[in-house]
Amino acid sequence: MKINQKEDGSGEIVFTDQEIEIIKKNKKLILSVEFLKHFMNLFISVFFEYQKKFGTKTRNMTTPIDQEIEVKKPDDV
Repeated sequence: MKINQKEDGSGEIVFTDQEIEIIKKNKKLILSVEFLKHFMNLFISVFFEYQKKFGTKTRNMTTPIDQEIEVKKPDDV
């Protein structure tokens, strides 16, 4: 899995073929302790880098833990 950010602040998560097959088979990602730790380390570093490109409104957004987040299709972005 690779996380890319565009200059406008938006981004994408790109999955490998193997990851796609695992998701298709299991309908979820199963995260081992080690994988989750690496993912969290990567996510935190990405978080700080991405914050630099967000506008003030986006930077100050909050998300309640139970908020439903609308998923957009690639055509909508």
